[in-house]
Amino acid sequence: MFVMKIIIYTAAIAAMLPLSMMIAEPVMANASVMEAAPKKEVKTVVFNVGLHCQNCVKKVRENISFEKGVKSLEINLEKKTVTISYDPAKTNEATLKKAIEKLGYTCGKPE
Repeated sequence: MFVMKIIIYTAAIAAMLPLSMMIAEPVMANASVMEAAPKKEVKTVVFNVGLHCQNCVKKVRENISFEKGVKSLEINLEKKTVTISYDPAKTNEATLKKAIEKLGYTCGKPE
């Protein structure tokens, strides 16, 4: 909806401005919007998890993906590891570890 308003606004202004201004104005407006968004901190943690099969992988993926603050999740069945990228303002390693253990799996940090 925001993009639609910019396009309508740009179209309305276009009739009043010279061609050089019509091309430059939308580019500058988009650049200032993108610069205003602060970059959020993301941390990554790796856990050794007692995974046995593809059903274990599915269970972890379906539950941990929706934990508060989780940004991405990678599960390696061969190495029995779960790598989680998360927003430290919303969760922490201990909370994520407890969430995995709550599913019935052993969970620890790699040595």
